[in-house]
Amino acid sequence: MLAFQCKYQQVCRKCCLPITVTARNIYSETSSWPQKYKKKTRVDIERHWSTKLSERWKKAQETPKKNDKPKFYCLSMFPYPSGKLHMGHVRVYTISDAMAHYHRMNGKEVLHPIGWDSFGLPAENAALTRGLDPAEWTEQNIASMKHQLMDLDLFFDWKREISTCSPEYYKWTQYLFLKLFESGLAYRSKAEVNWDPVDKTVLANEQVDEDGRSWRSGAIVEKKNLEQWFLRITKYSQSLLKSLGELNEDVGVKAMQRHWIGDSSGTYCRFSVKINGKTLTNKIPVYCTHPTYVSHGSHVNLQTSNLPQLANLLEDNTQGDNKTIMQAIAATAPGQPIDGIELVNPFGNENLKLVISNQYCEAHDKALSVLGLPVVNEDDLEIAKRLDFPIKMDKPTLSEDEALAKIKSLGCGEGYLSSSKLADWLISRQRRWGTPIPIVYCPEHGAVAVPEDELPVILPKYHESLDEWEKTTCPKCGSHATRETDTMDTFVDSSWYFFRYTDPHNSSEPFSRELADSLMPVDLYIGGKEHAVLHLYYARFFSHFCADLGMVKHREPFKHLLAQGLIKGKTYRVKSSGKYLHPDDVLEKDGKYLERSSGHEVETSFEKMSKSKLNGVDPGDFLAEWGITITRLFVLYAAAPFESIDWDVKTDVIPGVMRWQMKMWRCVSNLRKSREKGEVITEVDKIRELKLAQHTNNAIAQITTLFDTSCTLSAAITLLMTLAKDTSNCPSSIIASSPHYERSVCAQVIMSAPLMPHFASELWEGLRSMKSKLTDFDWDNHVLDQSWPKPIDLGQQTLHKLFVKVDNKHCTVIHHSNTNDDPEALQKLTLQNNTVLSRIKGRKVTEIQNNGHQIEIHTDCCDVTKSSAS
Repeated sequence: MLAFQCKYQQVCRKCCLPITVTARNIYSETSSWPQKYKKKTRVDIERHWSTKLSERWKKAQETPKKNDKPKFYCLSMFPYPSGKLHMGHVRVYTISDAMAHYHRMNGKEVLHPIGWDSFGLPAENAALTRGLDPAEWTEQNIASMKHQLMDLDLFFDWKREISTCSPEYYKWTQYLFLKLFESGLAYRSKAEVNWDPVDKTVLANEQVDEDGRSWRSGAIVEKKNLEQWFLRITKYSQSLLKSLGELNEDVGVKAMQRHWIGDSSGTYCRFSVKINGKTLTNKIPVYCTHPTYVSHGSHVNLQTSNLPQLANLLEDNTQGDNKTIMQAIAATAPGQPIDGIELVNPFGNENLKLVISNQYCEAHDKALSVLGLPVVNEDDLEIAKRLDFPIKMDKPTLSEDEALAKIKSLGCGEGYLSSSKLADWLISRQRRWGTPIPIVYCPEHGAVAVPEDELPVILPKYHESLDEWEKTTCPKCGSHATRETDTMDTFVDSSWYFFRYTDPHNSSEPFSRELADSLMPVDLYIGGKEHAVLHLYYARFFSHFCADLGMVKHREPFKHLLAQGLIKGKTYRVKSSGKYLHPDDVLEKDGKYLERSSGHEVETSFEKMSKSKLNGVDPGDFLAEWGITITRLFVLYAAAPFESIDWDVKTDVIPGVMRWQMKMWRCVSNLRKSREKGEVITEVDKIRELKLAQHTNNAIAQITTLFDTSCTLSAAITLLMTLAKDTSNCPSSIIASSPHYERSVCAQVIMSAPLMPHFASELWEGLRSMKSKLTDFDWDNHVLDQSWPKPIDLGQQTLHKLFVKVDNKHCTVIHHSNTNDDPEALQKLTLQNNTVLSRIKGRKVTEIQNNGHQIEIHTDCCDVTKSSAS
């Protein structure tokens, strides 16, 4: 038994040794067109065109680009090199490949790059488990996955390939960090963090599940206070909120971004803390919902969930009062002020009580505390009255801009509007496999930036001790200093990679502004919906920042975001225990599923593919069974890109796309065969021909719209299937001598080329060798070099509908091109129609009524003679 493997070299399933196959079954190699499309034909087509298309693409990449073409930047989110592709990868890269082909065929210079998001904790843990250096492990994985992507014949621009763990890349990540540091947007602060005790690193809130466990290790997360590096993304919340309108998307991504950012109408102001009258060195950030009313604060609200955070924040600064203050915090009931703690309002230096209050927990969930303002909030007014706090109800004396400027001049805040739902981005990670933070610590000057001409700060080898690597000198004074050992969150690496693709080999700057301005923004960005909040927000933040530095012209990096859905695998679980089972361990009997070994009942569902659920599908296995074309069509046709796919080969997806292929094969076969005869088209054939031409026009218009707007390729395939059915049922007279038929078949092959380039390439070769061509396609070139079809002008040729009734019952609708509604011609056309004749059944026609749009035929129902009614 034969299988596909590695570009469909045939191998034996039993011993996996290659089998030499000398037989050929396709026109491209035999110059003889097989009338039937069989499995072996499919195998030979992909084997032949896999090589040809790869050679063709390599040659195209070496050809100088034409600057007069409009650009199209098609970007799919680059993969993490885990070592093996999963079906999610196959889906996203097949979509991007199809879209890139489409825009090339529309005369655009397409940028379609690929690279590797190659830093991160998973690689580090996997390498350590195997006793390897993460760099070695990562490079092996990249080589493996690159080979898999090439086996799928995806047309990526490999000359632009990047890897975030390469010093040539992370040098510029460090450069951008230094620019943020110089701008005051990168800062170090003590903060309560999520600590994974197993992986021994900080986790973002989004990396902790609802049970308080690490997303990766599964360990219960601990809370710690550590000095960490942050990026002040809150400063850009208004800018990012305002420009959301420039993003085109289909599945609510903008709403998700708006919800994530929140309303940017308040500001943070740091209040000094007094413990039993003693002022501490640390200050507490207080969110002020109305900057003009900071001086009107009556108290500060602190929600109960933030009590541990406050305790940790004060713990190192309470000196001898530590135990007493912790007890006071723990003993305070909701709605009451904490004894012994006061916050000093920088606007007037008034001492305000800290009140336990949950009124703001939903509206301002990221804020540690919120200033109570009775003048604008009824709940705060009620608290102030109940606790007898001073209340100010007069109008503000400062405008919003003046209040923000005062906050900045007093040194108690940054003086910009931000959202309380958004926190600054904590980027420190306590692991080795990441971009080193380019900062050194000097006893005299504190945190000092590494000079740009000393970048990159090279990551030490994993087996090397950090002791020597840490030792350095201060760039300012030359005295002994130590390096920062934290590395950056990998989201930093992926927040600017789309810029690097525009100029991937630049050794003097992250990218050329000229190139970035000419190729950005990304016209179509394709990736998982799970990245539509964090990654998208961080990437937009970096883009806005680079625009402010004058590095790029476009603030928004992406025009259209296509967030594709998950691919879900069929999951089997023992009903009584919940244990996951491999499909091979499940038996289907009488419509029920049972565990093969025990006979216990098994429940099935579709869930996100994962190793733990034993529901993954190996792309290599599916590819070996079905080949590249069916694999591509399955992920494109099974659902719209933004919908999830329930992966089940028993559905009608595979039979459906194979029937479509066979219809297209039949159309080309019939066209080649019938064109030898040169038959004459009758009046009825001309009407059918015109109907086909209009159907083709409509299909081209609709498919083009689907590619251009929603990228709903599943719907485009459905339209192509319908058109193929129409053309495959045409009579031989039209097939032989109709230019409209030829145009329809050629247009179908061209429009299918982005979706299934191997199969379309073979069909096109068959059409190119056809005799007596009646259309003016670019017959000298490959199908992927054809211009995308456009609807043609049919002039005055339009089809009209004629409704026919026989004996007061609807019979049929006849399409005709008689623009003058000639009664005699319409009557003749009606009485020649096979459906009408079948309904009359030889009865005598006693009356015909014709109003131009409807003909009513009456017969002598009692007359059963076979005399002709006409």
